[in-house]
Amino acid sequence: MTATSDQKGTHRMAAADGDNDVDTEQTFTCLNIKMYHPLQHDRRIFSALELCKRQEIGAEEVVMFGRDVTCCKFKLLHNKVSRMQFALQFFKQINSSTMSFEIKNLSKKTKLYVDGLELTYLNKVDLPPKCLIRFGEFQMLLENEAGESEDKFAIYCEVSRFSLVQEIGYPVMLAIPENGPIYQANSQPLSIPPTPPPVEVDENDV
Repeated sequence: MTATSDQKGTHRMAAADGDNDVDTEQTFTCLNIKMYHPLQHDRRIFSALELCKRQEIGAEEVVMFGRDVTCCKFKLLHNKVSRMQFALQFFKQINSSTMSFEIKNLSKKTKLYVDGLELTYLNKVDLPPKCLIRFGEFQMLLENEAGESEDKFAIYCEVSRFSLVQEIGYPVMLAIPENGPIYQANSQPLSIPPTPPPVEVDENDV
């Protein structure tokens, strides 16, 4: 899942030391994204993405995912994806050198789940170092690979052959009782709610 060492972004900064130039190397923070959709055999869904290639992005940019080919840097070509589905923004925690990401739901009709947390329209939250996000039938496993640079970050996308919910060991839902919560095999309540069915999106949806 994690990008290999030759995929990690680096840039060099020259510093004068007397008559000698000293090169220092800084790594880019890289957000590795593994994606899955049950109908991904239709190659069009992910066809507009540059897969298995690290893309370097300016630290000040807000990166949008969605169906709109003009506004969205990462395009998902599916008619049930909103024109603008969600946005990622790179930031630094207060009184910390740690570089992080936040995610905002931009869809009025589709809820976004970050692990078990439900985000409705314009809700946003800081991303954990590793998490699963879900909307409609899409699943994305996001992993933050820490870097040092404050000028740029990188995003690396790939497609999983298998459901990510199963791959990372989320519990499998059993039958829903008429009165009571959903239970899993070990009789403990399921902590992550099922994703509601995707909603057909019209062209005016943001």
